[in-house]
Amino acid sequence: MKRKYNLSKQVTEEQAAKAMEEMQKITGFGEAEFTQDRKGLIVTADDDKITHVMNRSVNIFARVCDDTKISFDSFIYED
Repeated sequence: MKRKYNLSKQVTEEQAAKAMEEMQKITGFGEAEFTQDRKGLIVTADDDKITHVMNRSVNIFARVCDDTKISFDSFIYED
């Protein structure tokens, strides 16, 4: 299942690339993609690791994206 998160502000392409690079190193991370406007993030991760992945991601975004905050928006169900 995918989860959508809102970002507190739009991140630059450079910040997005750096955040994605660091997220890919997190244990249990599956994949992520930014929304077209880079104000949202869609994440997949192992169900038992999603809390760990997102806790680490919050820290990554605060550090590399000028204190950008992440907040949960919705689940994305696929057929």
